[in-house]
Amino acid sequence: MTAALHSLAPALAAAGLLVDSIEPGRLMRCRVEGDRRGQTSGAYRVFTDGRPAAPWWNWKAGTSGVWVADGPPLTAAQQHHQRQRMAQAQRERQQQQAEQWAQNLPGLIRQWNSAQPLTEHCPAGVYLARRGLPVPVGDALPLRYAPQLDYWDGPERMGSFPAMLAAVTSPAGALVALHRTYLIEDGHKAPVPTAKKLTRTAGPMAGASIKLHPPLLRDGALVLGLAEGIETAIAASVLAGIPVWPCVSAGGLEQFEPPAGVQRLYVFADNDASGTGQRAAERLAQRAARMGLEARTLTPLSPGTDWADELIARRAAA
Repeated sequence: MTAALHSLAPALAAAGLLVDSIEPGRLMRCRVEGDRRGQTSGAYRVFTDGRPAAPWWNWKAGTSGVWVADGPPLTAAQQHHQRQRMAQAQRERQQQQAEQWAQNLPGLIRQWNSAQPLTEHCPAGVYLARRGLPVPVGDALPLRYAPQLDYWDGPERMGSFPAMLAAVTSPAGALVALHRTYLIEDGHKAPVPTAKKLTRTAGPMAGASIKLHPPLLRDGALVLGLAEGIETAIAASVLAGIPVWPCVSAGGLEQFEPPAGVQRLYVFADNDASGTGQRAAERLAQRAARMGLEARTLTPLSPGTDWADELIARRAAA
């Protein structure tokens, strides 16, 4: 059996899974390339009854696959058995993911409840003002301020910093993660490797967003804008005069689920040199159009810019 599994470790490594040793018999979580302290964004399950096989998942990369040991072609009965094993692994993965989400949720709620509403004078408010953005205020908003929040870089705690927190919620409004922007007291970003970080999740991120303001009725249609980042969304809202929700990332933008009743979407794309932001926005617009919505994609003219940059440029030119 050891010989049959010999090629599994290289296959998992090629998929970005960081596995020290292969453990058959149950679903195993593991780190993947890019994971930080405590993260396990990968999983695999080795089956050794019959021909060895192992489905695997890399959630950070959004990839998955099935490794099967070399051998003669499978018979129809063996293929049926293989499909049953893959379905079992999928059920195990879903169960483990649900349990992990349930474990993560209380910590997210505690962190959110301990934060304070934004003000114009707290470091988070000053940070937004430095970007030329209005400071959203109000207890019901999904933006808050933490006076001190620990920052971890792998196993190393680099200190505590003020932070702007944003509640990332599912299409139904359930809390699934917190987006954190680490700052210093004067409103600049903290001197840390990654000033913007997402917490562990408490539900699927697909379709989730930061719901800053409710959709707006304009010209007889319920209107909503979408963007990637928080600052980009606020800037787009200023420029367009409509509510704009941040979707956290290009992937989140592409997978966004329009709320019931919305009839018109404006998708504010980043003008990425790689084209990632533009493609994500266009795919969302195309999917929305297939759903019967009116959808329009808007992109800044200058390469490498987003709508926060566009707001600054327009003000400078005025």
